[in-house]
Amino acid sequence: MSLATHGLRASLGFPRIAVRRAVRRTRHRAPPGIRAEITRIPAPDGTTDRKGVTFKERVVFDRAATTTGIMHVGVGGFHRSHQLCYLNDLLKHDFENAKKWCYTGIGVMPGDVKMRDYLRDNDWSYPIISRAGAEVSSFDVQVEEVVAMHDMVLAWEDPIGTIERMASPDVKIISLTITEFGYRVPLTKGDFSLIERCLNCQLRDEDEPLHPESKNPTTFGLICAAAAVRFANGTRPFTIMSCDNLPHNGEVCKRRMTSAAEELGCAGLCAASLDEFVVWLQTQVKYPSTMVDRITPATSWEDIATLPSQLGFEDAWPVMCEPYKHWVIEDNFVDNERPVWEATGAVVVADVIPHELMKVRLLNVTHSAMCYAGILAGCTHVHEAVTHQKIRALLTQIQINEIAPTLLKHGAMIDSPILLNGMETYAGTVLARFENVAVKDQLDRIAADGSEKFRVQGRDVVVEGLTQGLKMRGFAMYVASWAWFLQREVSEGNEVRDAGGAAVTACFQNGGSGVVGFLGMEEIFGPLVGEFGDEWRNEIVGFYNTINEEGVGVAIDDALNENVYQQEELVAAAR
Repeated sequence: MSLATHGLRASLGFPRIAVRRAVRRTRHRAPPGIRAEITRIPAPDGTTDRKGVTFKERVVFDRAATTTGIMHVGVGGFHRSHQLCYLNDLLKHDFENAKKWCYTGIGVMPGDVKMRDYLRDNDWSYPIISRAGAEVSSFDVQVEEVVAMHDMVLAWEDPIGTIERMASPDVKIISLTITEFGYRVPLTKGDFSLIERCLNCQLRDEDEPLHPESKNPTTFGLICAAAAVRFANGTRPFTIMSCDNLPHNGEVCKRRMTSAAEELGCAGLCAASLDEFVVWLQTQVKYPSTMVDRITPATSWEDIATLPSQLGFEDAWPVMCEPYKHWVIEDNFVDNERPVWEATGAVVVADVIPHELMKVRLLNVTHSAMCYAGILAGCTHVHEAVTHQKIRALLTQIQINEIAPTLLKHGAMIDSPILLNGMETYAGTVLARFENVAVKDQLDRIAADGSEKFRVQGRDVVVEGLTQGLKMRGFAMYVASWAWFLQREVSEGNEVRDAGGAAVTACFQNGGSGVVGFLGMEEIFGPLVGEFGDEWRNEIVGFYNTINEEGVGVAIDDALNENVYQQEELVAAAR
């Protein structure tokens, strides 16, 4: 089996085999305080240049001069390709003002130890490799060394120390990339115990041993505990900033924090200041919404193993991504304390929702709609699926005839004529980005966590479209191909990576209720399970049966052929 076939696939873990094969000594050992740099490997002709490969100007500075201003939960590929990249640009642009904003990562998952160890062994720096092109021989590659990470801690190694660092007045922002499901993880008894200790100024009470579950705190258990320290000490709160692909992610984060605090009373916590703490979280802490965008596939073993020959250097866990990046941030921070992100291309606005709706619906939803049909059609990568003639037509119908009308009628878009007028251009740009062969993004990565993605990103679009009188047949085809994908994975004995767990696949097990039962899952489909969604669900069952009997291509033809003109007339009326 080739390295390309292996990839990282279901695992986000450290690719150890590739490290043994490809990584020897990646960096010079720098003098104390001075960051190391990428070691360039000469080509056979003795030069360090490679055709089509450009190295961006690196940041050279005394590391001892930097401090942590942001702590981040969820240090994965996307955080490293996006938020850390923006701060890296800011360090180059204005080091004196940016040096206090470096990131400290927080690991809460067992696999985070591999990322911590990699970054620590790399002097807390790493390369971003952005690639574009249609042919391997003509890829345009840019390499950027990112040094904006100050360090990383693992919560379970020292939960008290982690909370104390988060509670430090120097930390102004706690940011998150924890996926949609991360906001639904319940607090544990250990979380409640930590928060109570913090509210009572007894975090380090040696006479009271930690609750056994406190040694593995959850994300929001940690954040609530650190906020409780600040509240109890009379210290100004931090800003909590979600950078996940969630509509209204700031409000989602605020609801999760306030509901977590309200759970404390239900858990029987006896802190006298509990009610005041809940009010403080609601009124004093800030929760800006953000829109984030950069396609960042998982790094494969092949990527790592071919670095020396193709790019002229070695690294154990580089970030592979597209050149494009975009960040829109709501200007809503405690005491206006934040980096000047707009100096390096981010957009800071009063209202993120219009930007967020455009991106989540036209990119993320389209991504999900494409991946299942693409897998069933025999594709492996995004660029293969988006250039598949039938799938491309399906995506265009979904974007222009189904998503666009919901955006045109959405109340949050009324004051955004510039965005609306550029909607079709943006939709085309999204598909063009998907065509980037160099990114090598895998469809099975996008297929993971389908239930959360549809519930959070896609369901409202269907509800709004049906309310407008649209048939939403493209979305019906999306869900039918997703259901057939689940059925196939179950029948073949493959593990389905979905945060919804066994409940998502139960309908497709032996003796299960099949696609009809799947469509009746209110947790996923919400109001679509009732009479309101009867006709639409029947469409899904029809497409599902067509996939079973005649294949995904014929099912797509059926989704495209009927009522297309009616859809276009409704789009015109919506304008």
